[in-house]
Amino acid sequence: MDAVVDLSKSQSEVSDGCDDEDSIFDIGLNPAGDEGSSFRTQNDPAAPYQRGNLIERRGAIDIRCTCLDVIHGLLTPENFEELATLIVLKFNFDSRRRARRIATANIKIEFSSSEPNYSGPEVLKIAPFGSMAMVPTTAQKEEKRIASFTLGAPPLAGFQAGTELGWERAVTSETMDQTRIIGSVDLRGRNYGPPNSVSWTLLENETQATGVPTIMRTAILLKRRNEAKFQCTVKIDAKVDWKSSLGRMIGAKPKDDPVLFDPELDPTNRLQTYDVLNIAAVDLEEIAGVSFMKVYDEPISNV
Repeated sequence: MDAVVDLSKSQSEVSDGCDDEDSIFDIGLNPAGDEGSSFRTQNDPAAPYQRGNLIERRGAIDIRCTCLDVIHGLLTPENFEELATLIVLKFNFDSRRRARRIATANIKIEFSSSEPNYSGPEVLKIAPFGSMAMVPTTAQKEEKRIASFTLGAPPLAGFQAGTELGWERAVTSETMDQTRIIGSVDLRGRNYGPPNSVSWTLLENETQATGVPTIMRTAILLKRRNEAKFQCTVKIDAKVDWKSSLGRMIGAKPKDDPVLFDPELDPTNRLQTYDVLNIAAVDLEEIAGVSFMKVYDEPISNV
């Protein structure tokens, strides 16, 4: 994926010193060069609400965000004034070329009202949540330490004064590392009120340079005070190996349309059938999941 790194730097400055395959640096998802890499995701004028394709960036590395389910209803059946919305999203980070990987991915989603004089939804729960470790590994690292000294007078037999002697000792240590995912509920854009945004950070196993998981499915539970339409903005920033990011520079990021939600729309029920009168009962952890790669033991047939 050819992408803009820092508009204050020239392309030569970006690539200078990056002769190592493992060299990585930050990029924003404002790519140029590959066909489809500067794709801006917009709302369909004929059906503007709750689009399925939230973000799509194509290139040497594909980054996508799709909406799997949106459920509007009540938080609990006991209180008809506590409204709720459940949103299930899937993120894909796929490499189309060898020796290409995403080392870090930062996802930020902020909710707000799309109608004036109405408050936006409150983020109650998300999954995955907190700090999680996956696939821990242990690697042995050997360091050589050299101790030396210089002979003074009188010299030993066969050695002249001033001769430097020394010995070498190998010290082996174990380094533990793992892939990490950190999810949090945040307050953005203001210093008051309930949390209105969520974020996830995906960190690769640096020791093994495995890249971030290729698929992450997330669940967001919102509490609403009203039936007003609302929206969210989705931003993804990634740190990739430098060869995936060389390309011509452009002056502005393609800005995706905010994702619009209408509480009057019917539940999608793609993953399962939800109880719209008791959305708080949904197990978010059961919905969420992370995967590195799908491996088939046998050839695929009947596709």
